[in-house]
Amino acid sequence: MAGATRSRAVDGLKLALAVMVVGIHANPFADLGRLANLLTGEGIYRLAVPVFLVFNGWYLQPALAAGKGWATARRAAVLYLLWMALYLPVWARAAAGFTPWEGLIFAVFGYWHLWYLAGLAMAAAALVLLARWPTLPLLTLALVLAAMGAGLAWAIAAGLVTPGPIFHDPLSPTRNPLFLCLPYAAFGVVMRRVDLPNRIGRGPAAGLAALGIALVLAESLALSTLPKGVSHDTMASLILAAPALALVALQAPGRTESRALGDHSSGLYFLHVAFVAMLFRHTDLDRPAVFALAIAGSALLTEALRRSGLARRLF
Repeated sequence: MAGATRSRAVDGLKLALAVMVVGIHANPFADLGRLANLLTGEGIYRLAVPVFLVFNGWYLQPALAAGKGWATARRAAVLYLLWMALYLPVWARAAAGFTPWEGLIFAVFGYWHLWYLAGLAMAAAALVLLARWPTLPLLTLALVLAAMGAGLAWAIAAGLVTPGPIFHDPLSPTRNPLFLCLPYAAFGVVMRRVDLPNRIGRGPAAGLAALGIALVLAESLALSTLPKGVSHDTMASLILAAPALALVALQAPGRTESRALGDHSSGLYFLHVAFVAMLFRHTDLDRPAVFALAIAGSALLTEALRRSGLARRLF
């Protein structure tokens, strides 16, 4: 298609990842038992945010190369403030009881899923400052930070490290701008700098992605054997799985001018928590029903925003 600008595979994968995020918050398989949750909500679904961040870095790199990276960081920050304002009716009651310090942490890192936008804004700003770094040092920094996040998660799970009182939602000791957002966005920057999709065959890329996914599932099960519960946001296996899965999508043929899939992936991510929060608070519906209604409601509202023209401003 002449003038096509979007990858169907990337947008399709992002929509699937957004569904996984809904599954983290309202896992339809949770009632099947601990194993089901370890393989889904604490397993494969944890690919979602790291892969999103790899794509963020991939699309940030041209702006960095053109000296326009600050525009991306500002847009992420503006979107964060906008969505925090839109979610005010949902979080206002809980925030009323915060101490000044808790209020500051909440304002900086955000309500529930909106930590992603706050973290992305910080990661983008950091990558602007690191834009002149050669590729190898930038990759090394990303690997070290991601490994530190994974190591910290394992240390907490083993009872070797006890996070201080400051580290609770929305500021997690592992799921934060330093150990998650910056390294995975940097992976995307590096992948575009070296033109990785054209340097690795599609078969090997798919093999790496399959291996990475298998390792994610295995690591989730392994973490569960340790004495302390820990969120599986920064598993070591994600360091392979997330860039490899993003690479597979980036290599896939097929372009389109339509924003539909991309808008619906963003809409599902940003809107679903409103449905999940309200349904859990005010109904006795089980998780599969909440999951289904959150997806359906988000899809309908996203389509309404698309038709009104507001989607371009909100997503």
